[in-house]
Amino acid sequence: MNPSQLKPYIIIIIEETHPFNFRSFVNLLNQLNLSFVIAPHPESAIFHAEYTNPDIILIPFDPHQGNPQETNQKLKQAKITQNVPVLWMNNYSELKTQTSQAFATTLEALNPFVNPNPSVNTLPTDMIIKTLQKQVQVQQELLIKLQAENQQLKRLASLDDLTQLANRREFYNYLQEHWLSCQEDYLSMILCDVDFFKLYNDTYGHLAGDYCLQQIANAIETAVQRVREPEPYLVARYGGEEFAVILPHLDLENARKVAEEIQLQIRSLKIPHRSSPLRSHITSSLGVSCSIPGKQSYLQELISAADQAMYQAKSQGRDQVRVAKKIL
Repeated sequence: MNPSQLKPYIIIIIEETHPFNFRSFVNLLNQLNLSFVIAPHPESAIFHAEYTNPDIILIPFDPHQGNPQETNQKLKQAKITQNVPVLWMNNYSELKTQTSQAFATTLEALNPFVNPNPSVNTLPTDMIIKTLQKQVQVQQELLIKLQAENQQLKRLASLDDLTQLANRREFYNYLQEHWLSCQEDYLSMILCDVDFFKLYNDTYGHLAGDYCLQQIANAIETAVQRVREPEPYLVARYGGEEFAVILPHLDLENARKVAEEIQLQIRSLKIPHRSSPLRSHITSSLGVSCSIPGKQSYLQELISAADQAMYQAKSQGRDQVRVAKKIL
């Protein structure tokens, strides 16, 4: 994500009695391109934090009237704000920081400007701006890192560990999404089963079986991509030695051609299978179905029709493609 698209969010706690140049402070925040909300007390800040997930809390502080210890304690006791860095400002031109050991990264960014004694450290306005800019930069870098990590976690949660194809959960998510987007248009599905795979495992061992499934997964992906690119599709490991392909906006006849390409690609691997009653190499059985999503059709019927067609291919000798009798 472009860092310029990230807009750090600030909660500012300003007591009603605080003699503060609000207009000047708002101008400063606008210079830094910050989003913010004003809270009249810590409890209000905690309430806003529930909905805004702030990057920092700023508190203009009057040392003659306020109670920073009490305010800081309330913020650190609340789960939603306990890990949010707090910056204290005195009359717009004075700054000090209060933060816990857990925020060493944030404190390091402010160290050149932080006085270790509890008295207020007076700073020129341009130094405050530079300090806040450094704070914003640190927060932006942390946000970008967290977003990248979240994207990676989401990606891993949607993949099958062995084949790196979409897993069954992602299969259903994708199918439901395109069931809605393909209203009054075609939505096709292919189910593919590896023939006599249990015999293969018994003969060659499970490590060889895993490698076999990885090769087949790559073959299916290659076959579909060759026919379908750049149109949308999804290849998933449906379970065990079964694979599924979802083909939005593709009719039954063209889905059959995709299935036949998959079958040819798997055959071309020529993975030896001396225990197969059918061939001396790995083969597959495929079933194809198609639906036009709408009021008269149901998502589960599409899966069931592909499953029945695949079962027909297996019961009629395997190593073939069978198509559902009609479009649902």
